[in-house]
Amino acid sequence: MNVLRRHPRDREIAALAIPALATLAIDPLVSIVDTAWVGRLGTEPLAALAVASAVFAAAFSILGFVHLTVTPLVAGDVGRGDLPRAGAVAKGALVISAAIGVVVAAAAWVVADPLAVAISSSEPVAVEAASYLRVRFLSLPAMLLTMVGHGVYRGHSDTRTPLRVAVGLNVINLVLDPVLIFGLELGVTGAAWATVVAQGVAAVWFLHLLLVKDRERLGTHGRVRSVGSLPIAGILAAGWPLMIRSTALLAAITASTLVAAQIGTVEVAAHQIALQVWLFLSFVLDSFAVAAQPMVGTDLGRGDIDAARDIARRLLHLGFATGVALSLLLAASAPFVAGIFSADSAVSAELSRIYGFVVVLQPLTALVYVYDGIGIGASAFRFLAVSMVIAATATVAMLWLFGDDLVGVWSAVTVLTVSRLLSFAVWN
Repeated sequence: MNVLRRHPRDREIAALAIPALATLAIDPLVSIVDTAWVGRLGTEPLAALAVASAVFAAAFSILGFVHLTVTPLVAGDVGRGDLPRAGAVAKGALVISAAIGVVVAAAAWVVADPLAVAISSSEPVAVEAASYLRVRFLSLPAMLLTMVGHGVYRGHSDTRTPLRVAVGLNVINLVLDPVLIFGLELGVTGAAWATVVAQGVAAVWFLHLLLVKDRERLGTHGRVRSVGSLPIAGILAAGWPLMIRSTALLAAITASTLVAAQIGTVEVAAHQIALQVWLFLSFVLDSFAVAAQPMVGTDLGRGDIDAARDIARRLLHLGFATGVALSLLLAASAPFVAGIFSADSAVSAELSRIYGFVVVLQPLTALVYVYDGIGIGASAFRFLAVSMVIAATATVAMLWLFGDDLVGVWSAVTVLTVSRLLSFAVWN
């Protein structure tokens, strides 16, 4: 098997992918920990968290396109030896993200109540979801700045620094969750405040690293004469297809949660657990995609197309093998998953009906994520946007036709994954 053969760049892959693996495994723990703690409050709070998390994830995905754009742009500049340009891109991305985050966080206070009412299955769920949303959106500016930090360091082929920040963020959230949810009796809102504090600390940490500690290495030293001197227009021009891509992807995932919420409170709670487990492992698989972005981007920046193609093939082989291993691990852990997140037997029963989808999807998801990282590294932004819109359309159609129970909902999630994989196969 090709995956068992040693590759000349395996050491480079490991240096990027292993810290990225740890970071990507840790990052979703904010939602995983929130889900585990809130699940102890009961089914309605868990349902409220599911609805609110879906809304926030959709907004963050749409608005977080900047950090995806930054990695290949910075990597390409590094490959061409243009460090000042890479630094200017980093600064421009920080300005864009801060501006977007503040505006949207302010708007969220106005729309939280009607939005929660529109998509919740009951009034108690809507009240708690709106409360969570208003507080959680306060963390948006910090989250966007933090993700730009991730993107810049990845562009410089450094995944160790983001790992340290991610560990710190999640330790803070882990400690604050039980204190605020149960100790101060803030309930679901306490989980949101824990995230606000944790993300704020992470954003300040990254700003110090980018603009003070590592400024010489990253090319971010020197004063900015004016905002107009930064390549903001170029970042936005490159990034808008990724915004469309992210919007389409999260629209499909959010639609699955909204359809599950309309089925019933028990069903959306089970869906939330399955979705969080799937996304958690998907982000683990995304470590190879994170490695692909700077490696492919830097190779192409140097004009070495053959090297970029070779490393892309290697990463696909490694990703698929990891996906198979995760499927086996999930199958073995099936008897224990439901009990970790909910004590409700009805939720456990619904989860057992859809858990097989989570198991089977892992190898396919691995290939999709690695292909996505290759596409971002190659700056194939328009292709990524078009292919995602097609896949999301197919998913929504599947939900409309068969979304009357959770099996139909997860059949639609399968369609999303397979559609994306087929489009990448054609592109390749």
